[in-house]
Amino acid sequence: MPLLRLFALLFLPVLAAAPAGLNHFYATVDAETYAAIEASPFLREQFAPFEKRTTVRNDSTYSGLYFYGLGTYFEFFEEGQGERKKGDAGVALGVEEAGGSEQLRAQWNALRPAVVTKVTRQVDGAATDWFRMTSFEETRANSAVPGLRLFAMEYAPTFLKVWGAGPEGSIRMADILGAYCDKLGLAETRKNAKLANVSRVEIAGPAAGLELRAKQLEMAGWKVARRRGGVWECVGPNATVVLRPAPVPQSVRRVEFQLQYPYNGPDLRLGSSMLRFRERTAVWTF
Repeated sequence: MPLLRLFALLFLPVLAAAPAGLNHFYATVDAETYAAIEASPFLREQFAPFEKRTTVRNDSTYSGLYFYGLGTYFEFFEEGQGERKKGDAGVALGVEEAGGSEQLRAQWNALRPAVVTKVTRQVDGAATDWFRMTSFEETRANSAVPGLRLFAMEYAPTFLKVWGAGPEGSIRMADILGAYCDKLGLAETRKNAKLANVSRVEIAGPAAGLELRAKQLEMAGWKVARRRGGVWECVGPNATVVLRPAPVPQSVRRVEFQLQYPYNGPDLRLGSSMLRFRERTAVWTF
């Protein structure tokens, strides 16, 4: 190969992946709050399609509470379950372009070593390809940012076929969530639920770690700005993530939701958290 051509191949720019929007967030809450959320008929029957499940993966097994929107979802874990601590939080991005995981890995690799790993999930007792996860070389117990994980998910195009619901071959989050709700018999609940989507998530933790996560989001195509008080405001294609400095990890502090229709119901106290409604917006503070 001519030397000039070899040089050109070695220094080709890394193509940027399409911006990866919010897929979901998770928060680890105290036992009282977790129990109150699980026991609330309003949350389970009116706010959003709800599932309590134990997920068996090739890399871990865990149980949590899940609430499904139209294109995003969120989950709660209870402190003390496994290695989870109160204050642990996570933000997952969604890659909806085939092959986007490798492009994102290359971009994040400029910050620190990043990997793409295959994650399977048991369906009817058999391990099934679920998604490819892009992240730094870290675990829940040994996170690059204590208490705050950030990773991206690209669903396997074969997953919906095995799951037995939804448009076969799709890796779009809206289709995945629709398939979940169909499979669980919650399609009507999803249609009439108050929740549309997560629109804003505020997470507090040590400043040094937040800067790294903000850079990850920026490299994933988000618009990132530093605000007063050292706050990072990260605006993505479908949601905003606010990273607020605090001496220790404080998990998710505040979440805003877009509603499917106006609702002005009463405030809902759930353990140490509060859920409030105003027209087409709901705010959950922790």
